[in-house]
Amino acid sequence: MKKKIFFILIALIAVLAACSNSEADTTEEDLPELSVLEVDFDVPEHVEVGETIDLTAHVSFEGEPVEDAHEVLFEVWTQGNSDDSVELEGVHQENGTYTASFTFEEEAVYEMYAHTTAKEQHVMPLETVIAGDAEPSEEEAHDEMDHEHHHDDEHDEHHEHDNDDE
Repeated sequence: MKKKIFFILIALIAVLAACSNSEADTTEEDLPELSVLEVDFDVPEHVEVGETIDLTAHVSFEGEPVEDAHEVLFEVWTQGNSDDSVELEGVHQENGTYTASFTFEEEAVYEMYAHTTAKEQHVMPLETVIAGDAEPSEEEAHDEMDHEHHHDDEHDEHHEHDNDDE
C-alpha cells in the first residue's frame, strides 16, 4: 500500500513539473497586448494672473476617441496646498475632448490632475501651470503620496461612517 502511494506521489510530481515547464516556455509574443486608456492633458505652462483658460483632456482608447468617459474631473490646487483643491467636472465637447474653465486668481504655481475614468480604467495625469511670475518651489513640489484621492462616492460614504464611530 505504501509503495502505491509513493508511486502516485512521484507520478503527480512529474505531471506538475511538466506543466510548469510548458508555462515557462511562454514568450512575450504569446501574451495578449493590454489596451491602455490614454489622456493627453493639454494646458499652457504659463498664464497671466486673472486669466481664464479651458483645462483640456483628450481621451482615447486603442487609438479611438472616447466619447463616453464615466468621469473626467479636473482637480486644481496651488503648490503646497493640495488639501485645498478645487474640483471641476469636465464637459464632453467632441472627438474625445473634455474641458472645464478655470481662472488663475493669484500669482502662484498651480498643480492639477485630470482624473479620468473610462473603459474600466482610471488614469490621472498631472500638469503644472505657472500664473504670473511665481517660482516653483522644490520643497513644496507635489508629492502624490501626500495627496488623498476619493475615486467614488461610495468610498467617501464609508470614510464618513468610519469617522462617526470615533
